[in-house]
Amino acid sequence: MVGTVKTNLTLIVVAAACSLSMARGTEALKLDAKPERSLLQISGGESVLQVEVRGRKTPSEKRKIPLNLAVVLDRSSSMSGQKIDQARQAALVALDEISEGDIFSLVIYSNEVEVIIPAGPVRDKAEIEKKISAIQARGGTALYAGVQGGAEQLRKHFSKEKINRVILLSDGQANVGPSSTEELSKLGSTLAGEGISVSTIGLGESYNEDLMTALAESSEANYYFVKDAEKLPEVFADELGTVKSVVARNLRLIITLPEGLEGTGVLGDETIRFEGRTLTIPLSEMSGGQTRRFLIGVKVPPGEEKEVKIADVRLAYLDTEGRAQNTEAAVSARRTADAAASAASVKPEVGTSVAVVRNRLAKEKAVAYADEGRTEEAAKILQQQAAENAALPAAVQNDVLRKDTDALTRHANTITSAGSLSPAARKEIKFENYQDKMQKR
Repeated sequence: MVGTVKTNLTLIVVAAACSLSMARGTEALKLDAKPERSLLQISGGESVLQVEVRGRKTPSEKRKIPLNLAVVLDRSSSMSGQKIDQARQAALVALDEISEGDIFSLVIYSNEVEVIIPAGPVRDKAEIEKKISAIQARGGTALYAGVQGGAEQLRKHFSKEKINRVILLSDGQANVGPSSTEELSKLGSTLAGEGISVSTIGLGESYNEDLMTALAESSEANYYFVKDAEKLPEVFADELGTVKSVVARNLRLIITLPEGLEGTGVLGDETIRFEGRTLTIPLSEMSGGQTRRFLIGVKVPPGEEKEVKIADVRLAYLDTEGRAQNTEAAVSARRTADAAASAASVKPEVGTSVAVVRNRLAKEKAVAYADEGRTEEAAKILQQQAAENAALPAAVQNDVLRKDTDALTRHANTITSAGSLSPAARKEIKFENYQDKMQKR
């Protein structure tokens, strides 16, 4: 198992065959690869390779990729009062972010779907603001149909040269039409195949966080948990800021192992698998300042050579001009016969990344147990994981891990004292896990 690896590896990352944009120092993305440990014993073993992609920040005025945006608002009865007021304000925030060359549409849903602003350029902002201000809450929650309605608006001006994004807001359970997590996840995957992504915003404590997370992840977009309605405009602004700062699209991260080595998978993500000795990780887009990090298990055979090649890593993507770019790295390792030196060679940043993934997996299991009514076991899993964190080497201990450990203990205490996992606590854990998986915390 990758999650129980005692790693003994040094990876020496050597830049090779970089793209023309890298040669000029204006690369949109930076590729980095690091080992969990810097020395591999001659006896070989299983190791964790961290591959990280980071987006370069660019000034907002240099944005070049046009936006095709559909805002889809829940206007069901449960949204009455402050919720619908703040939802209207959030829609106005989205409208303010629309620039020349962008496309904007607004869809609302209750029992049925209604297109308030058909897809098109923003020409009469005052009239659009008037229509947004007139939105009132009533009816049920046809969430599936609402997403479909937003996607239909995007299709009218769809282009691979645009960012085609639905922003979905809901505060309640989907109770009209398809409503299962599987159905919404399938819808997200279908839309992703078309080039459409769906960012989801769950408001309050009554919505289905499994459904909203699955929809966002399956369509390769973002998920937000908003406790207080007054935070909605801020969350919409954050989402639009992320979308408007996209620096690369259609990414493919390709890890190829040399003959004799075996890949065991991506720690914490069983959906990404090796095909032979090659692992391909697709990403729809990357924004400036964004980081995506993957921990990859590799079995290295015994050997006496001083250096052994571990992997070739290639990152292919389209920049904001639509040009194909490639960044490559060759990854090698040194051998040692000194077990103590190997054990002491842990790289703190990678050790922390591994610990954070293990924490996430422990929380996922705890939520599953709590859902089954096995609350004592749920709390015990969290307590055990907190203890494992505390026992990690001092080099790995940092603010990130300490905060994670505190959260594990707090969640365990909450479950123990209440005898259950409350809707609010469940949403908090699910949101933490989403943020950790996407490197957003």
